[in-house]
Amino acid sequence: MIAEELFSLMKKEKAVPERYLNAKEAAELLGMPLGTLYHKVDGIPHTKVGKRLRFEESALRKYMG
Repeated sequence: MIAEELFSLMKKEKAVPERYLNAKEAAELLGMPLGTLYHKVDGIPHTKVGKRLRFEESALRKYMG
């Protein structure tokens, strides 16, 4: 919670570049196994780059919300 507040304050101070996560990192952030992430991917905000999935960290945090 403190980290989120610090992040929002930093974002106000200067532009923080968006962080994109791969599927493994996204699953860890969401607290679910990688297989579950793939099973539920249609309901999770993501982008496909070729055959790979990329997740905006800020969009995942809103999704967890």
